This record gives sequence, structure tokens and C-alpha cells, in this order.
Amino acid sequence: MLSAHAQSRQRVRIFLWIILGLVVFAVGFSAVYRAAWDDIQRTDYTVYTAAGQAVLDHTDIYRAHNARGWSYVYPPPFALLLAPLARLPGTLGALLWYLLEIGSLVATSWMAVFMLKRDIPDHHKDLLYALPILSLATLLVSGAMRCQASGFMIALMVAAFHWHFRGKPVFAGLSLAAATVLKVFPITLLLYFIARRQWRTVMVTLGGIVLLMLLPALFWGWHTNLDMIARWTDVVGRTALISNPGRALASPLFGQLLDAYKPRNQSLEALLLSASLSPALVKYGVVLCATLMMAAMLLASKAVVDTTTELALASAFMVWTLLVPPVSETHYFGALIMPITTLLGLILYGSLDRHRQRWGIITLGAVMIGVMFLIGWETTAVLRPLCLASLLLWGVLTGFVVRYRPLALMNAALHDRAGLEGADNAPVAAVPVIDHPDHTAEAERRD
Repeated sequence: MLSAHAQSRQRVRIFLWIILGLVVFAVGFSAVYRAAWDDIQRTDYTVYTAAGQAVLDHTDIYRAHNARGWSYVYPPPFALLLAPLARLPGTLGALLWYLLEIGSLVATSWMAVFMLKRDIPDHHKDLLYALPILSLATLLVSGAMRCQASGFMIALMVAAFHWHFRGKPVFAGLSLAAATVLKVFPITLLLYFIARRQWRTVMVTLGGIVLLMLLPALFWGWHTNLDMIARWTDVVGRTALISNPGRALASPLFGQLLDAYKPRNQSLEALLLSASLSPALVKYGVVLCATLMMAAMLLASKAVVDTTTELALASAFMVWTLLVPPVSETHYFGALIMPITTLLGLILYGSLDRHRQRWGIITLGAVMIGVMFLIGWETTAVLRPLCLASLLLWGVLTGFVVRYRPLALMNAALHDRAGLEGADNAPVAAVPVIDHPDHTAEAERRD
């Protein structure tokens, strides 16, 4: 028989599951309504079906748009996957898309927790799964209601690290390649694998990108596929790299996507523009900030001593990847599920006492939930609170990697001294350890 405390916890859990089910149903209803029944079409789903229809009609996918005028902006391979949606009834297609998004979110959360350790106590599981999602609720709900494709990109980005920590570089590379072909900017995560000298992952990623970009030639033909790639480069790729005023003159997508002043853009460029820096200087400011952050992570990588520090470093790279693109919309930051989960793991399984653990969890949750409220209004979203919070998260994770090494060395020294003195019970400094069985086994095989 369960104790009174266990019964109370079980009732609370059942209540929370009911609430979650109602939220998922309500968001799903909104997503389907926007896509299938709303004349305004405040959704990306109808853009996808327009692009899918253009594929079937053999017309220019970059002229495809929905009734609201939103255009298709993704690389060509993604359009081929959208072709079946053009044949489905609107309600059924939107519902299927939403269910796939929910599946991606569940997979992302599971992978983020799995990378911590397998034997997580039951009373920690609710916290590790719930707090990161609750901390990002506003942007996750908004992305789901608008049928954004970013949920799939996020799952693939996290999957790249998931497979890396399981010692499967081929799957890691294929996941990163797929994420890159979907949104392009995830290619910057390749710098992590280069820094960690994971050359098989690097080669598979580059080969996968080339293969996926050329694969549509089987449908369109070689020359048409190259023309589509060139069209994407002209419409989106090249113009995204010039200054914000230049984008306004060069791209018809400026109002839809490329305007860095938009409240939903939370990139470093948007932050510097909001600080009233000259647009001509912002480009150099972003390069300087990104370079300094990268240099800090490369220095921190020298302090990696185990899976714990490597996971913290990988999470810091994930945050950096979200900040450096010229356009990084709020729904991209759903990828913070991994860094937030990692930081929670460091708090729960580190050297902190219960009091500091409690305050660390409260502080993390309060900051991120507060940010969710701030990005909900344009007047406060333009202050780029999500960008600022991400910078703080990046600093904490990078700082942990650097700070951990002296603690680990001190721990090893105390063990050595205890062994020399024959004192098996000598006091040892508590250092956080989050070893992953698969990753440890792989390391042993390499040794």
C-alpha cells in the first residue's frame, strides 16, 4: 500500500497530466483552426501546402505563398517532403502536422534527460521533464499553434548530441545534416564536433548535407535542382548575411522574416540594434561577440575531463548557435530544452547542498518563466529578454566547465593521498558526476 505522501504525489501527478492533456488539446485545436478554418491563415502550414503544390505542379517553390502572403523560405529538399500535404484535406493535414510536432517535442525532452544519466530517481523525473518545457512554454505554444517547422529542427539538433554521447557518430552526423538542410544555421554546431575532434561526425555531416541537397535532382532533374538552390541563395541565404538596411532593399522577405528589429527576433544582432548601435557597426559587433564567445568555449574545451563537463560544453555550444544567426526567432529557442535540462542536472547531481539546490532551481525557473512573460508583449520583447537570458545561461554553462577541472583535480589528489596513507575513508570533495554508461563504454573501447 502506498504511503500518504506517495498517494498525495500520485494525485498531484494525475491532476497535472489532466491539465497537460487539456493544454495539448486546446493548442491543437487552435493550430488546426488557424490552418483549416481561419480565413486569415495565421499559420505556416498553408505555406507548406502551397510549396508542396508547387512541387507537384513543377513551378517555382519560392513564388509559393499562402493567402496572407507568407512565402516559402526553406531550402529545396524540405519542399519535396511537403508535397503529400498538398493532397490531404486541410483539417487532416494540420492535425497530422501538429501530432508530429508534439512527437518531436516529446523526443527532444526525452533525449535531453537521457543525456544526463539513466538511473534518475522517480521524484526527479517530473522536475527534469516539466521545468524546461514550462520555462519555454510561451514560445513552444506559439510555435505549435502557428505550425512552425522549428520543432523538427530542434529535435534533430538535440539528436545530434544524443547520438554523439551514445558513441554513434554516423547517426549524430546525419541528424545534424538534416537539421542544417531544414534551417541552415544549425551547421554552426559543427564547430563543436571539430573542437572535440569528432572527425567521423564532421565528415558524415558534410557528406549528408551534400547528399540531401542533391537528392531532389532525382525528382526535378539536375539543372532544375541547381536552379532551386540558387534561388534559395538569392532569396534568403545571401541577403540574410548583409546589414539590416541592406536586407530591406534587397529582399521581398524583409517584412516576413529578415527584419532584425522584429520583436520575435532574439539574436545578438537584434540585441545590438536595440541598443541603438549603428547598423553599419552591428555586423562587426556580432562577429566580435560571437568570436569571443567561441574563444571562451574553445578554452573551456581544454578543461573537459568527463561526460559531465562535455555535456555542459555541448549545451553552451547549443546556446551559442541560437544567438549568432542574423535572424533567430523566439520559436528557435525551444532548443534551450537541452541546456536548461543540463543545468538542472548539474544543480541536482552536483556538489550543492539541499538549500542551494532549491534556490538554484527556483532561480532558474523564475528567470525563464519571467522571460516568457516578457516576450509575450511587443513592448518588452524588443528589449530582447530571451537573448539576454540565453547569454546568462551560456555564461553559467561555460563557467561550470572551467570551474569543474580544479575541483576534479583536487578530488583526484585527495584520492591519491588517501590511497598512500591507507585511509580509504578519507574525506573527498564532492564533485558533480553525470557519467553516461554508453559514452563511458565507448571511451573505454577507444582507450
